[in-house]
Amino acid sequence: MVEATADGVSFRSVGLGLKKHNIPVLPPTKDNSLEIAGADGELDFGSTYGPRVFDLECVLMADDSTIDYQKRVAEMAALFNVKKGDIPFTFSDLPNKRYMGRYAGTMPIDKIIFDGNVTLPIKMHNPFPDSLQDTELREYGEGLSYGEDYFYISDSSFLVTTSGQSFTTTNEGSEIGYPLIRITGSFTNLSLSDGSRTMTFSGSTASGDVVEIDCHFRKCTVRLNGVNAYSRSNKVFFELNPGETTITAHATSPNFTIEFIYRYQYLY
Repeated sequence: MVEATADGVSFRSVGLGLKKHNIPVLPPTKDNSLEIAGADGELDFGSTYGPRVFDLECVLMADDSTIDYQKRVAEMAALFNVKKGDIPFTFSDLPNKRYMGRYAGTMPIDKIIFDGNVTLPIKMHNPFPDSLQDTELREYGEGLSYGEDYFYISDSSFLVTTSGQSFTTTNEGSEIGYPLIRITGSFTNLSLSDGSRTMTFSGSTASGDVVEIDCHFRKCTVRLNGVNAYSRSNKVFFELNPGETTITAHATSPNFTIEFIYRYQYLY
């Protein structure tokens, strides 16, 4: 039987045994097209993915008492309460990934004596699973131990001390990554180029300053020490394609660490 968790809670701890997850290989497509009167066929404007919907087929196991059965049902209801919003689901046969979704539909239980069969409908509004941990560099001794799927040797963090220095970061997912770029240290008039686009931040920073550029398309923010500094940028933000991206940094007197923090995203 596949081991599973929801919101960090083991299914087994609330009496649930996962028999099967019906996660489709790809989310359903949404076609963008236009029909023109008098013309055969249609114009194709491409396709996008819609939400990914899947079912979790489970058995709800209880001790030999109606009281314990009702307790298990209440625990299950609390775990999948839709008012919690999206929660992470993990599955032992899909390691190192999490599926962010929430209960969506109905949850009838086919009771069998003191057990019951239940199917949980789950909807992922962002259809792509992502990595269990993000790429932020962490060190042993921060309360972490080996085997927790953190990145201890990072190819997403680099020390820059020379103008014109290049470094290569790797997106190990199969979908585009939208990083939070954290720059800690000093420079004057910084530009970062991936060969196709150039991001700039004007002015000077000191050794203890932190610039954070959130490249997610729903955010696109620039902050210096937590304060809005969008006007000091040229409003360009990076997208990291799967695989390697080489970035070149130009600045006067650079002495900073740059880090690309995000979760890898996957088609499946």
